[in-house]
Amino acid sequence: MATVQLINDERSASALADLLNGNSRRRPVAVVTIPAGRTKPWIDVEEIAREAGSLAEVYLMPTGPFTWDFSNRMAEGTQVYGGAGRVYPVGHEWASDLSKSPLRFAFNEADGERATQKLISDMLRMAAAAGLLQSVPTRELRKVDTTVKMVVAGRALVDVGNLFPAAIAEELTVEDVPIERIVAAGLRIEGWYDADSNRVDIRQSLRPHAEALAAYAVGDVVLSKVAKVRNGKADLVLYPQTTSPPVVVSVRRADVTANPADDLRTLMTVGEVIPARITATGPDWALALHDVDDDEPVVSAPSLLPGGPPWLREEPEHSEADEGEAATSLPMPPPAPMPVQVTETPAPTQPPAAAAATPRPSPAMLDRSRPGPNPRPASTRPAAHRPTESTRALLLKVDGLTAEIAGLKREVVNLQTQMHAGADEREQLRFLLDQAERRANKAENDLKSTRARLRKATSTSKSERPAGNGPRFADPEQGFRYFVLTQWATRTLPSEQRNRPLADFLIGPRFLESLERLEGIRAEKVADVVFEIVTGLAPQLPSREVHQLRTGSGGDDPVRVRDDGAVAWRASLQVNTPSARRIHYWVLPSGQIELARVATHDDFDI
Repeated sequence: MATVQLINDERSASALADLLNGNSRRRPVAVVTIPAGRTKPWIDVEEIAREAGSLAEVYLMPTGPFTWDFSNRMAEGTQVYGGAGRVYPVGHEWASDLSKSPLRFAFNEADGERATQKLISDMLRMAAAAGLLQSVPTRELRKVDTTVKMVVAGRALVDVGNLFPAAIAEELTVEDVPIERIVAAGLRIEGWYDADSNRVDIRQSLRPHAEALAAYAVGDVVLSKVAKVRNGKADLVLYPQTTSPPVVVSVRRADVTANPADDLRTLMTVGEVIPARITATGPDWALALHDVDDDEPVVSAPSLLPGGPPWLREEPEHSEADEGEAATSLPMPPPAPMPVQVTETPAPTQPPAAAAATPRPSPAMLDRSRPGPNPRPASTRPAAHRPTESTRALLLKVDGLTAEIAGLKREVVNLQTQMHAGADEREQLRFLLDQAERRANKAENDLKSTRARLRKATSTSKSERPAGNGPRFADPEQGFRYFVLTQWATRTLPSEQRNRPLADFLIGPRFLESLERLEGIRAEKVADVVFEIVTGLAPQLPSREVHQLRTGSGGDDPVRVRDDGAVAWRASLQVNTPSARRIHYWVLPSGQIELARVATHDDFDI
């Protein structure tokens, strides 16, 4: 567990700023602040220190005059105060790119729990990026062979024989891969258990890329992840770094779009998962995106652990239904600020003097024979007591203090009014911030979807452009052979063309007619599959479903054989689509291919 270091004066605040801005730091630094008016932070700094161990330093800074000393020494936008938290990675890139050190806010207990988990994730991710997992001091580790119990909140919980389960942290396993794409509940894993951090390290069990990608073949459509995009070039990750270096494939503009003026930054987004066709396998992998159709089956991505889930999965399309659902899930706006009623306590008043006791009017008062009242004494009130100078001074002081107290009470009421107004304003700002984040996420999803649609549109624009802009043939057979030759030249690297030549093939009398009559598929797509059939690539691709064509629909029916000994075969042009298209062809005794016809999946005529 890391030691929580307290920042409580100008000297320590300046030292922390110098540490962050200096060059001597080798570990990330987590800074948690305490909001004004509180003695403890909303963020659980102790939990952060437990997770940090020896991977990071942890500081706690209350709000005080020294907070401004720290802020004044930091670059604009990199400060932290007011109950928020921040992790500063190694280096100085965070000073100019604020996304490298995100600020985590906490205004209440619920915010504190969320901010705590985000700060822990930031801290571990930065520690892994700094290479600290290899430089951690050696300590006793225990090898464990156990089962994943559950996956929750970026952690996989495993039973190591203790009262509480140990955790596998996604940030310390594979960079930028969520834990649910690494392990799953019920998966058997092997790793090394660290009792100090209560974590299990499974990195040594990760599959190397040579093993994981061994099943990939030329022509497969596979998933890749965009790592970097430039104007005319993009880097796609086929497999991340595990016990071996990552497999990163660079694609050029021509591999993505038919338009040489397209900017790839408008067609794909960093972090996006996109399908690509393998045109060459390792060690010099090559990919192409321009000829991938929406209805083509995608080979499942390999798992990072034996028996684990695929490390990539296709992203769902962003639809209007998703937008409606997101709109309905927006938080309700905070209530309107309630006005504070200011009531002043009335000043105490002296009770009115008792009225002199006078007789009530009666008839006896009109009887003149009745003796009148006795004459009033000269003076019935005692002489007034004149206060002394000291008493008068005390009375004046009391009056002054009373007035001062009344003024302070009014000031308290004003401050309470301002405090309530500030709280209301903070709730309004939190609501607006939440709305802004949701709009930003929606805009990012919209942008990603738009780029994907644009990429698909440009990748097919070459084949869908007007005939006047491309080569034209009076003979339809020559035109189709041109398409097949183009696919071969596009999908076969020059270095492999000698070993995978495009053999001569025959076109049967019914083939071109059936191709012209069949709707729902382009001639270029059919030519792409013909290239695979002629070069012997199609039987290696599960999506082609190559099999012999029988005389009936039963599995025991005999295979169709022509009088000249040619055997009938069938392959899939499409899968997982209504009335998926098929291609029928003959394999002659010499091995030459003769194209027979194209049809739907329920048509077995040849």
